[in-house]
Amino acid sequence: MFRTEKMKPKDFPFAVQLANTMDWNMAESDFEFITKLEPDGCFVLFQAEEPLGIATCVSYGKTGWFGNLVVKEEHRKEGAGTSLVKHAIEYLQRKGVETVGLYAYSHLVRFYEKVGFKPHDDFVVLNGKPSLSKPKRASREAGKNDIAALIDFDKRCFGWERKRLLKSILFEKGNLCYFSVKKSEVEGFVAAKVYEKMAEMGPLVCREEDVAADLVKNMLSRLRNLDVYVYAPENGKAIITTLLDAGLKANFLVTRMFLGPVNVQGCIYLPESLERG
Repeated sequence: MFRTEKMKPKDFPFAVQLANTMDWNMAESDFEFITKLEPDGCFVLFQAEEPLGIATCVSYGKTGWFGNLVVKEEHRKEGAGTSLVKHAIEYLQRKGVETVGLYAYSHLVRFYEKVGFKPHDDFVVLNGKPSLSKPKRASREAGKNDIAALIDFDKRCFGWERKRLLKSILFEKGNLCYFSVKKSEVEGFVAAKVYEKMAEMGPLVCREEDVAADLVKNMLSRLRNLDVYVYAPENGKAIITTLLDAGLKANFLVTRMFLGPVNVQGCIYLPESLERG
């Protein structure tokens, strides 16, 4: 008999150990971040007193995102993963979420289809150390006084209520954010979470392809000595070309899937992470 409990700080060592059996290179700080962002949306699955698996999710108004899902290898195909996914969906729906999204590795697409998710589009996972020099058209680096305008632009362009997530990233010391303005109006921005030896670029939200490419170039020029990870829509040819030209390599595809009405705006978009959309 499975039971699911809210993840607590005492569960972080187990969560890290289990997540890193998947080569995700996670630390306790990653679970501290997500549990602060969505305190009741991170779960540990038990059988008796033995922890078997973990899952995380986050809510953005009427849209929610399902993230990390890992079950001990010896307990897979016993319904543990399905139990965690359903528990997370029920939690999000109780919060008023109507659409749940996730990114699925190719071998898990069928698994999520059985739970009710439907494939929508594919994203390319790229990484490497960029060798791109700074572009001629520089973007503006965001300061604290710019953050409210960027959050407002994100909601109008992207359509999700991501204020908590964006504030958590943009106010964090060491992270980077650049934005572009036309006639005193924000027309796009890109952020990156920066660690000691690596960085994760995203989110990027923009309306124009050439502006998006310039934002990406500006960010890559600041991340030249780091191992950079980016998740780009497969149909975003201009951005992918920019990333490849900068020296990043395309590794594999993940599939964006939705449960419920598809809530995707027509903007150019790079996710903040695979875990939080």
